[in-house]
Amino acid sequence: MSDTSFEYIARPGSSTLSVVSFVGLGALATFLWQLAPGLVLLILVPALAICAWQVMNVPSYGIKITDETLHLIGGDDDIAIPVNQIVSLRTVARGEEKRIRVMMDDGSELQLPVECVPDADVLLSAAQERGIAVS
Repeated sequence: MSDTSFEYIARPGSSTLSVVSFVGLGALATFLWQLAPGLVLLILVPALAICAWQVMNVPSYGIKITDETLHLIGGDDDIAIPVNQIVSLRTVARGEEKRIRVMMDDGSELQLPVECVPDADVLLSAAQERGIAVS
């Protein structure tokens, strides 16, 4: 067993696109301030505020595997599963992509959300390094 943890964290969407949108709105607000400050105050300032709020509040998704737990980070829905309750990780092919299911010792299955996991092969090798069976 490994004494280090495996961690994968991702944020959906494109942060570059969000920053470019924010800068573009800011430049437009600056340009239009000369012509119509009322319009800027009425429309563009609230749009800038909403854009900034969205950039700051995008949830993070991911997975962290330690020797004791498999922890799913899913925005508001975090789940911690003790490794000793996991029988195996199973790959399920869905078209072109592979999905991962966690097989529990009580017979239940938990499909890992796509946004929470890296490439299936990377996750499966990290799980095997930590003593989790892969089928």
